[in-house]
Amino acid sequence: ICGARKVTDRMLYIAAKALAECVPAEVHARGQVFPHISAIRQVSHRIAVAVIEEAMRDGLATKISSDDAADLDSFVARKMYYPEYVPLIEKGTFSS
Repeated sequence: ICGARKVTDRMLYIAAKALAECVPAEVHARGQVFPHISAIRQVSHRIAVAVIEEAMRDGLATKISSDDAADLDSFVARKMYYPEYVPLIEKGTFSS
């Protein structure tokens, strides 16, 4: 979403570090190395922000305006996909 045309080794490191920082200490103490799947949206958001910040430092973020750069949290949130499932059949209209 930032326009980077390549992923650097440092970006991969930053993504891994951001992921590790999303694991609460009590969860890590139980031996788990990944956050719970229920936190996937928050974790994905945090990783995206961290990687975009690195892309900006490297001058690789070609699609980030100065306004977006000033509030990356909101920028990433606006770009995230939110699945909305519409029922194929309206409730109460199907009879068996």
